[in-house]
Amino acid sequence: MGSFKQIAILGGGGLMGQGMALACLQRSDARVAIISRREETVREGLSMIENGPFGLAKAVERGKLSEEDAANAVARLSGTTDYAEGLAGADLVFETIPEVVDLKQEALAEAEKHASDDAIFATNTSSILISELAANLKNPARLVGTHWFYPANVMPLVEVGRSELTGKAELDRVVDYLKVIRKKPVVVKDSPGFFMTRFINNYLAEAIRLVELGIAGPAEVDEMCKTGLGWPMGVFELLDDTASFDSFYHAQEYLFETCGERYAVPPLARKVFKAGYRGSPKLKPGSKGGWYDFLNVERPPKEPKK
Repeated sequence: MGSFKQIAILGGGGLMGQGMALACLQRSDARVAIISRREETVREGLSMIENGPFGLAKAVERGKLSEEDAANAVARLSGTTDYAEGLAGADLVFETIPEVVDLKQEALAEAEKHASDDAIFATNTSSILISELAANLKNPARLVGTHWFYPANVMPLVEVGRSELTGKAELDRVVDYLKVIRKKPVVVKDSPGFFMTRFINNYLAEAIRLVELGIAGPAEVDEMCKTGLGWPMGVFELLDDTASFDSFYHAQEYLFETCGERYAVPPLARKVFKAGYRGSPKLKPGSKGGWYDFLNVERPPKEPKK
């Protein structure tokens, strides 16, 4: 089942990497190795994949996975801080390093040293040009963009970025595998932010600007987004509870640099980010808190699930 047998996930101990690992483990027979720089991140990632809120144990509890299949998935899962170990035998490498050009380029170039010559690389960038990330690769044809959405094992959409340097065979194999694991890949042209990030970041930035102007507070914005638009989470809940503020901020900086003034980082967002409020400390170690904490606004209690 599936066209890839050994998958490595760079930055796999983080939230997005955990979800990607779960999708591959539950819906294909591939072995999956998560690779992170810090041992504690690897341990946390493995623990969350097995026992986290979206993990294998929860899937068994909800009747979506048998105990036998869960045990089989655990047997196919491994984690390491060593690139050579994690990439040994890998034929597909997902990269989910933070949204910073230098960090991603460094990780991909390091991975290329250890991966086989026919391994395909898929970057989870939400904003950076695929062709730019391929700059340090000896074989740029093997780099495909795969922009997943949180939680990655639940959300079906994967925005697939195709640069002028991406090989057709590599692109087709990645798209086919995403379909095998029940994703809905949509192929788009290589461009800063592609479609989804340019679209989403504009409404996030505008919500922040309207709070900055005092037109509404974060609680009011979140309520209107959920009640008026039917969103499962409000803007500030999303930024706080999915540890996505970092990604939004770095993506917005890149979009401003490449696309111009309409993607400028709102001053209030810069203030919150630079003050160290990056979202829930449970999801973003070292963070001082989220938007509600910085603005000293009481957060409404969560409504019970029906």
